Amino acid sequence: MKKLLFFFLSVFAASLLWSASALAEDPAEWTVMFYFCGSDLESKNGFATENLEAIQKCLTHDQLTHLIGRRNREEETVGRVNVVVETGGCKEWHAQRIGMDVDAGALQRWHFEPDLLASIEGTSTFMLDQTLPLANMGASDTLADFIRWSAQTYPAQKYALVLWDHGGGSKTGIFVDELFDGDIMYLDELHTALQEGGVQLEAVVFDACLMANIEAACAIQDSARWMIASEELVAGGGTAMGDWLQQLYFTPQWDGRRLGRWICDMTQIQYANSADEQAADTLTWSVIDLSKIKRVEEQFDRFFRDIGQYYADDILRMNNILSYLSEAFEFGLGENGMLDLSAAFYNPYVAGMLDQDLHSSMLDALDEAVVYTVRGTDRSSARGLSFCYATDFSVGGLEDYARNCPSPHYLAFLDAITPAWKAPAWVYDTVEPLPDIQELYQYQISVKKIIAPNGTPGVAILDGVINASTVIAELYRYNEETGNTVYMGSTVAGDVLDKDGNKMLMTYALNSFWRWPTLEGEFCCAEVAFLDYMGNELYNIPVQINGEIHLLRCSYDDTADAGEKMTVLGLWQGYDADSLMFSRNVMSLAQKAGQEFRLLYPVRNGEKDEKTLYDAGKTMTLHRAYVIKGKPLPAGTYFLEYWVQDPFMRLLSAGDVEIEWDGETVSLREGSWEGDVVLLPPTE
Repeated sequence: MKKLLFFFLSVFAASLLWSASALAEDPAEWTVMFYFCGSDLESKNGFATENLEAIQKCLTHDQLTHLIGRRNREEETVGRVNVVVETGGCKEWHAQRIGMDVDAGALQRWHFEPDLLASIEGTSTFMLDQTLPLANMGASDTLADFIRWSAQTYPAQKYALVLWDHGGGSKTGIFVDELFDGDIMYLDELHTALQEGGVQLEAVVFDACLMANIEAACAIQDSARWMIASEELVAGGGTAMGDWLQQLYFTPQWDGRRLGRWICDMTQIQYANSADEQAADTLTWSVIDLSKIKRVEEQFDRFFRDIGQYYADDILRMNNILSYLSEAFEFGLGENGMLDLSAAFYNPYVAGMLDQDLHSSMLDALDEAVVYTVRGTDRSSARGLSFCYATDFSVGGLEDYARNCPSPHYLAFLDAITPAWKAPAWVYDTVEPLPDIQELYQYQISVKKIIAPNGTPGVAILDGVINASTVIAELYRYNEETGNTVYMGSTVAGDVLDKDGNKMLMTYALNSFWRWPTLEGEFCCAEVAFLDYMGNELYNIPVQINGEIHLLRCSYDDTADAGEKMTVLGLWQGYDADSLMFSRNVMSLAQKAGQEFRLLYPVRNGEKDEKTLYDAGKTMTLHRAYVIKGKPLPAGTYFLEYWVQDPFMRLLSAGDVEIEWDGETVSLREGSWEGDVVLLPPTE
């Protein structure tokens, strides 16, 4: 009994020594600031709590005992690491299960205290330091105040700032505060926050989607030395916080570059060892030297200066460059226009058309700035830094992007090709305006509405220098039971064959009109979400599980007939058109297997893009794996609309037509699909 009591007293004394020595030394080697804007990621899925739990369990009992021993040996000087957390931005927290009584009606500041007694049970403690009135975590002054408080309360030689929540790439920025109308912190606001925080940061870690981009790097380059971020969507597990923080406790002498490499490696290992093959295969993380970003920024602006010259004076070269640029991989399924910045410069065809000094200078600048990358097998072309190819944005989207874009020449180019939008006045303080696209007839795409030999309406791209070979077909069906016209999805239109079986030049139609994808025999709303020049296609199918909308992510097998075979990769909750952010809730079918679900069909009410109401199919039970197969569509009334991709990668509507399908043949009202159409972006 005495021995047992002595053991606990010794443990308690060692724990006190840890705390006392921590308080005695000033400053620490590192202070790591975690800014957790919980948003719906926490309220719906508990992802923030999962990440906090990873921090809580980062040190085992043996590791903590070893650290305490090192710190108490006079011959070794071991730097201390402070970990501080701010919580907010969320309607409901799930952290009670890890011992944190988080108040959703306030901002709260915590510090992580490694505790020897608690570590026996595999946990340690978050100690509450402050409870503040509720404030918007998407506001620059909220973040700035947290940075100042952290540095004043927990001074250190080096500071790391971890920004955790949604990320929207260069179009918007980061964070969605649920309690303040989904407010987002734009990149210019992030720049202000870091400047007003007044702390030179060793590293900024974006634990959020799509943030390894030139625009974000430019926004923070004056406030930090190193940036660690992902070009791609980030799963809810985020970075491997427990693993990299554990290592930092043992090697606090590391600088931001070495810490960044470890974050990338540990995150890649975390997903490689998980059951989430999607996250492992599509992962990208990089370490960026922000002291080298200025040169990348200069070459980026120079690139669009030259693009602007080609746009006005050398249209054939411009078209060729754009056609190859369109082959670049789009991160985030293309919704936010994020392309790898290296793509154009590594493409030998594009490189041969660019100024050679620009080409070499950009590659050198990128090599200097991006010092380390990891990537999954499906993102092998990612080289660590993206940019926003904002040519297909709405007026509102361009207004948002103009706040974040570091290149006046790029904004002048976007102004010229978008009749409905004008660049900010400051752009033309240093840059000459470019001619409006409507003044350059060579960029106008004309299509002829045709009827394919099998009776299906199609489109023919008329002669010209413009490359416009991608045509998307959208299909709608009149639902006699509900009286709604529902969206059945979209697919890539195929080449039209003449009566002799020869391909008709630049002519496209929905050749698979009479067949459509099904799941367990039920027709799906299968929408093409991504395609590239290698023929890879990714589709989304909306379903309802437990009252929530998810998307089945499907890979198209191009060795089968169109629509005949797609493999379901997993589930995710898609893109939120209101917040402009992607869900980080990506999961395998196994995680929901056995639950009931229904296929959903967006209703077309008035505005074609308004797809917020749904008709639902019958109730089914979700299995662990599916193959989507095609079967003939039932007879009925359908509507078909074609979209043609222009050289700037914008989809322009060629119009729609009503179709009657009797199960064997297609028929339409005489004269309803004929004539030539000039496709131009909207002017309002």
